[in-house]
Amino acid sequence: MRVATWNVNSVRARLEHLMSFLKENDVDTILLQELKCTTETFPQDYIEDMGYNCLIYGQKSYNGVAILSRYPIECISTGKEVFKDDPQARYVEALVNGYVIASVYVPNGQEVDAPAYEYKLNFLKILTSHLKEASRNEKFIIGGDFNIARTDADVYNPKTWKGRVCCTDRERALFEDLINIGLRDIMRELAPSENEPIYTWWDYRHFSFRKNYGLRLDYILATPNIEVQNCMIDKHTRTKERPSDHAPVIVDIK
Repeated sequence: MRVATWNVNSVRARLEHLMSFLKENDVDTILLQELKCTTETFPQDYIEDMGYNCLIYGQKSYNGVAILSRYPIECISTGKEVFKDDPQARYVEALVNGYVIASVYVPNGQEVDAPAYEYKLNFLKILTSHLKEASRNEKFIIGGDFNIARTDADVYNPKTWKGRVCCTDRERALFEDLINIGLRDIMRELAPSENEPIYTWWDYRHFSFRKNYGLRLDYILATPNIEVQNCMIDKHTRTKERPSDHAPVIVDIK
């Protein structure tokens, strides 16, 4: 099964890109983040016409996550249940083809001293607690925009980014807590070396993509009982006109 994750940065604005990506890469299941639309206004008919089932957890203008699959999708939970009383649509989890699969959009955090940063840290703590149970005795996969560059190898200029949101020690420590519950960082695991630069996000400004001034913010994590054959970043999608600032990540699993 081929699984992808992509922060699409407005699904209606990038619908043609999404449809092309699914077709060109023969994706079985894709996890989307930052839909920026409600569940009701998601362009579901177009996706279903391509042979995909849809599980949408949307929110007007902001956030929003989804799971699209050629296989039947059985919803297990959404952020509404996991993150009690949180109105932001950032998490959805389902049973797909014998796997428990989740799509997550971790908050950005804005600035270290901002309330949004504390919200992000708390979100990560709740997510880790939930995944500790969700991944137990299951074939479990979670993909999404985690808004954290795990190590300096995931940052084009570690000195510039040191202490800034997405690269702070507190965020990185919480990411390691996720790994330590028994999840594997598939992209890093299959990289030629632990210091191999890997980026999935490039700022729209300053010709960042052209210069490869990027960060790795998007991940696919999986339990050890899943056999992974390949992992890649689809940079081609980032080259298109009016692209998302994130590139899709693709994993092939047995």
